[in-house]
Amino acid sequence: MIDIPIFKLARADPAVRALLESNNILRVWRFGYAPEQPEAPYVTWQLISGQPNNNIDSRPVSDNAIIQIDVYATDADIVGQVAEAIRSAIELDSYIVRYGEADNDPVTNMPHYSFDVSWIVNR
Repeated sequence: MIDIPIFKLARADPAVRALLESNNILRVWRFGYAPEQPEAPYVTWQLISGQPNNNIDSRPVSDNAIIQIDVYATDADIVGQVAEAIRSAIELDSYIVRYGEADNDPVTNMPHYSFDVSWIVNR
């Protein structure tokens, strides 16, 4: 129910598009919606937690969401470039609350990096 504008912000950012767009497809997907074997580099994101910003006398006008952003590439340097580009594209609209360690995905062995973002989303 929380409409996270990450794709909209990623699409609007020239640096993100330069790294993640080909054939008019931006390789930023909600977790579970990426193709079976996506072209690298790519980004997935998922909702970790969310709650309404409740008021005593009225309905909430916004929700708070924590999302995890995962970056995958065939090269560790590219993972860093993509992570920085995504961070720059969204950080004026959200707050970074966790930086993860760079690692290799246990299934694909691809270089991987993740970070979490807190987002206040108006309804």
